[in-house]
Formats: sequence, structure tokens, C-alpha cells
Amino acid sequence: MNTRSPLLAIWFQPAKTIARVAHENPGYRLFALPLLAGFATWLTAELDGRDAGAFDYGLLPSALLSFGPIGELVQVFAGAYLLRLTGAWLGGTAGSRSIQTAIAWANAPIVVIAGVGLLIAILLNVGDFYTGALLAYHPTTYFVAGWVLFALQFALVAWSYVIFLKGLAAVQGFSLARAALNTLLAAAIPVIILVVATVALGSVDDLLWLLFNGMEYALPEHR
Repeated sequence: MNTRSPLLAIWFQPAKTIARVAHENPGYRLFALPLLAGFATWLTAELDGRDAGAFDYGLLPSALLSFGPIGELVQVFAGAYLLRLTGAWLGGTAGSRSIQTAIAWANAPIVVIAGVGLLIAILLNVGDFYTGALLAYHPTTYFVAGWVLFALQFALVAWSYVIFLKGLAAVQGFSLARAALNTLLAAAIPVIILVVATVALGSVDDLLWLLFNGMEYALPEHR
């Protein structure tokens, strides 16, 4: 990439940037961005699911092999296949590699979450005494900071979806509305397969239980 770095341009010109990467070098950062985004998913869940001072650094190396990064890579390749399949029904012309580029580069804002989350994890542990003092003497400040971080995370995730839709529209030759329909159709296929398989196996009750109670209640001890 011999012009303006796509890592910067993706924030302000997502459609043009993804179209350029897909045309010039579709493999550029194809693995790195999803892997880092998957790490962000794991890190966010780890921070949300533990006490502030109980973050386990021993789990950081295993994050690279956890479901988060692997799931992101599966999404890039399996998702691109489904998007190409359903996009063709709508008149889309993009190949799998171009769609993979759109999916991968939409992860750029999520990578920022990984960096922010890791910084927070370090601060919460290295500055454990100061964190406790802040909670004890400045609970309002701590509360406001938490909501600011939540708003930042929400904004980055939302912009990630915008980048993806704009990128998909650019490579498929779609409007944003048709790109959104392409996405919905692609997402519907695994859902339909899951429902049909569940019905065929006679596990409808288990599926309904999972949908209404969440993953944490799917374990036998909660049944």
C-alpha cells in the first residue's frame, strides 16, 4: 500500500479504503485485524466478568487460542462465503476475497477496544491501591469514568458495523440498504440450519431454554 495508510483512512473513508485494499492487496492485514479483534472480545468479557482487581494475566497468552480470535477468523472466511452466496441473489459481483477484506477491515475499531481494554487491565492491577482509593473516596468519578468507557466501546462497535456495511456495499456494488439485506440473508442461513437441526434432533426445548435464559444457564447445574 503505497499511498495513505488504510489503517488511518478506514476511519473516515471506509468505502473507498476497503475498495482500494480489495483491489490492490486483498490479503493486507486479513488475518491480523480479525485476530486482534477476537482478542478484544475475549478481553472485554474477561474484564466484565471479574472483579476489578481479579484480572488473571495468566490467561492472556491463552486468549490468542481462545474462541474469540478463532471465531473472528471463521467469521471472515465462512461469513464471506455466505455473503457472496446471498449477495449473488441480489445482483452482487464481489468475489470472496473482496468480501473477506470488508469483514476483516471492519474490525479496525474493535482493535482499538483491545488496546484500551488491555490498558485498563494493567491500570486496575498495577494501580490496585489507587483504584481502591478512587472507589472509596470518589465513587462518582469512578462511575462517570465507567460510563464514558462504555460509551466509547459502544461507539467503536457501532462504527465497526458502519465500516462493514459501507465496505460491503462498495465491493458488491450495492446501496447501504441492499448491503444490509445481504447481511441479514447471510446471517439467516446458519440460524435456519440450527433451528432445523434442533427440530430434527428433538431438542427444541433446549434451544428455547438457551434463547430465553442465556448461555450461562445452559449448563446442567442450572437446569
